Amino acid sequence: MRISKSATLLSAVFLAAAVSVAGAVPASADISSLDITAIGYNAYGADTAANRNDEFVEVTARADVNVKDLLVQDAWAKGRDKTFGCNTYRLRAGVLPVAPEATADVLPNGAVLRIHMGAGAASVDRAGVRHVYANMRTACGYNGHIFNNGPSGSNKWAAWDIAWVTLGTESKSRAYNFSFGYVAR
Repeated sequence: MRISKSATLLSAVFLAAAVSVAGAVPASADISSLDITAIGYNAYGADTAANRNDEFVEVTARADVNVKDLLVQDAWAKGRDKTFGCNTYRLRAGVLPVAPEATADVLPNGAVLRIHMGAGAASVDRAGVRHVYANMRTACGYNGHIFNNGPSGSNKWAAWDIAWVTLGTESKSRAYNFSFGYVAR
């Protein structure tokens, strides 16, 4: 059976395109390579819509991690298996601020991502910390604040709430109480 030169050339073009696309796929979504390094759970002063950004979850990458669809929840949302709506935030494709030459949605090894509950524009600060904003509705939690500021029972040293981060089907969590002050590190 003879194969024409144009069919061979066309096959080669498709193969090259497939290899280049496959080679461009960045780091896999692996929750084990992310650490919850801080939780801002108690804004200074009264919880208002204006200070929602004082509530945040911060993750640090220990390898290059594709964080597209990273899900942030409090214990209430996680316990109800909520993946959208109140007390949840999902990082959508293209939201993570990256350098022009960097791969979209990839948090590089050693980089820090802070997910604020308030409103703002995605940015990178002078220290290189990437900031994204959930713009949590003020009808959620208490004026858009989702993390508990006090114990649910009489034991003030028990966990007040738990911050969860999920990639794919794998999750990590971190509990806190006021013994940490305003930010649990």
